[in-house]
Amino acid sequence: MSGGGVSVTVRVEDEGFREALTRLIQRSMTLQPVFEEIGSALQASTEDRFEAETGPDGQAWAAHSPVTLLRRGASAKKLRDRNHLYQSLSYAAGRLQVAVGTNRTYARIHQLGGQAGRGRKVTIPARPYLGVSADDRRMIGEILTDHLAEGMRP
Repeated sequence: MSGGGVSVTVRVEDEGFREALTRLIQRSMTLQPVFEEIGSALQASTEDRFEAETGPDGQAWAAHSPVTLLRRGASAKKLRDRNHLYQSLSYAAGRLQVAVGTNRTYARIHQLGGQAGRGRKVTIPARPYLGVSADDRRMIGEILTDHLAEGMRP
């Protein structure tokens, strides 16, 4: 180095440490099992939100409209009329990512809210069910930490 800088070089000569480091690097390159575990946990978390009728932020979903209450009754669960949306929840894990969602075409309006029906005269409130909660973030961190820690074990 020129200009009077300082440089430090570290050489790892401990064979056990080098082997552990190699395992750690290899584990970080094969993340699909981690994404499978994360996807399964996020799907379960999403299903729990359906049961609790809350969004990822913990906010309760909007109440049924008076018309829906008359048609379905006061004990009717939100987003569970025929249970198709709930049953369609799934995840897909790959080497570099995981996605949780549904293939139902009407899912978007329930997640984001909007106008529906003939002439778009019906307002459907947003009832977010997809997303990552604070607990989900912690769980993801724990899964990643556990996966990498396993790579350090002989």
